[in-house]
Amino acid sequence: MEIHSTSEPRRSSHRGSSSRVRGSHHGRTRLIQILGVALALSLLINLLLAIALGSYVRKAGLLSGVSASLRLQLTDITEQADSKTERIKTLDSEIKELTLKRLPGLIGLIYDEVIKVDKHYVKNIVFTRTGKKSAHFYEYKVVLENSESALQPALKVILFNRNGVQVGMSELSKDAEHGGILRLDQDEVRSHYAIVQLPDKVEPEYFQVILL
Repeated sequence: MEIHSTSEPRRSSHRGSSSRVRGSHHGRTRLIQILGVALALSLLINLLLAIALGSYVRKAGLLSGVSASLRLQLTDITEQADSKTERIKTLDSEIKELTLKRLPGLIGLIYDEVIKVDKHYVKNIVFTRTGKKSAHFYEYKVVLENSESALQPALKVILFNRNGVQVGMSELSKDAEHGGILRLDQDEVRSHYAIVQLPDKVEPEYFQVILL
């Protein structure tokens, strides 16, 4: 009877130890599962971030390539424009040189600026656009200064285009009825005004003063 009474507690202790072992094993298994799920989520998030980063890098590369291409095109267009501008300047200079060689007496026409002439009693002249743009009126004021004996001034102001072709003319005649100046005394300074109307779309670039 005593033997049976002493073995029963041992069985109870053994069953309690087994329960604790099974509970500990179940807890570790649960923890491993949780950690596995967390690891899987972490890998998934990292994968999504890698995909997004790769997409951004590709788009950035494409945009960089497009930007570089546009910069090259802009540089090429700018160089072509500069080249054409220089070519136009060169052609203008060549045309001007040829025109002045063919007609050496021409003077460049600049508006609203005193242009020195110094041709006998003609001291200087000023040209001004006047009226409406479509009318093509050009006004000039010529300053006469006589340092010699008295005389009757008479002259022509002839206008030329860039190619040296005559496009207009104004005359200060000896006829007083047509606006002529009868007398210019010694040391006298006088001004003469006149208006020249040119054909449509004609722009004078040179002029010449001829004494009559």
